[in-house]
Amino acid sequence: MGIRNDVQRATTDRADYTRGCVLLSQELTGITARQADTALRRTVPGWQVRTDDPERELSRWDLYVLWHYVTMNMPTAGRGANRAHGGPIFLPWHRMFLLRLEQDLQRVLNRPDFGLPYWDWASDRALGSTLWQSNRLGTNRGAVTTGAIGALRVRVTQRFDVRIGRYLEVHAPRPIERAAGTDPDAPTLPTKNDVAACLGETAYDLQPFDIDSSAPDGSAGLRNRLEGWRPVGPGLHNRVHVWIGGDMSPGTSPNDPVFYLNHCNADRIWEAWMTMHGRRYVPDGTANGGSVPGHNLDDPMVALLGTSLTPAQVLDAASFYSYDNLDVAA
Repeated sequence: MGIRNDVQRATTDRADYTRGCVLLSQELTGITARQADTALRRTVPGWQVRTDDPERELSRWDLYVLWHYVTMNMPTAGRGANRAHGGPIFLPWHRMFLLRLEQDLQRVLNRPDFGLPYWDWASDRALGSTLWQSNRLGTNRGAVTTGAIGALRVRVTQRFDVRIGRYLEVHAPRPIERAAGTDPDAPTLPTKNDVAACLGETAYDLQPFDIDSSAPDGSAGLRNRLEGWRPVGPGLHNRVHVWIGGDMSPGTSPNDPVFYLNHCNADRIWEAWMTMHGRRYVPDGTANGGSVPGHNLDDPMVALLGTSLTPAQVLDAASFYSYDNLDVAA
């Protein structure tokens, strides 16, 4: 069982994390763009792929990007909701997603005790943070071509065309790109006061269990406040994506290793909330607890790598990993 540490403090874990990400991006799976297209177009609504080479092989890293993109394209009831975002499933689905990557990194690093690091963005908020040095996570503006992850290459990117809408492009390997602090919708990162407001929420989620979840007293529920839709968006998790920009903006955001550092910190805040308020989850699929297909306590979550889990199976992280510090608002 691994311990998840602060990426800025854990020198060995940070070095292993960046090395492992590069290794996964270089590990070709034998799965081609054509094969992925054929397998997924039957099950994913509105599925569209464009590629300059149907026989281009995808890496193990690309499969995680594909998994996230596919899940976001599986809508559920509720405004802005899908099988990974916009509803109660947001935190448990990403916990499963992080677990799978953590296990893959343990494999390629030959480190069974490796734990995914987290980025405490509410403390480390400066554009000039040391996180963005080449020997850490690389530049936060432009293409990342040097340093610890300079060799990481991605092959799948979400695109949009006014004629055909959203589609997935499978392309020649390229470095990831960032544009930190340039989007006027997110000029700064979240604060510790924002995190404290999450911990102050007494409900995990609220009706209507989508991006509008809120109550007349101004509460939004832990999930919606932490995800970043309410009370004012973008906030927290969403704000981090928008602040970094570049490859962190579209549904293929797992292209950037910072994606996992962001979500690991969101998971850490969720874990801190549960130690305070109990391991409670809604909807539970009953009349009293509410029911939203795809988001209920015992609903199988979308899994392309490994076996599916339910929210109930991931509510207690103790059998999987622990955090070095749950004092998230300090």
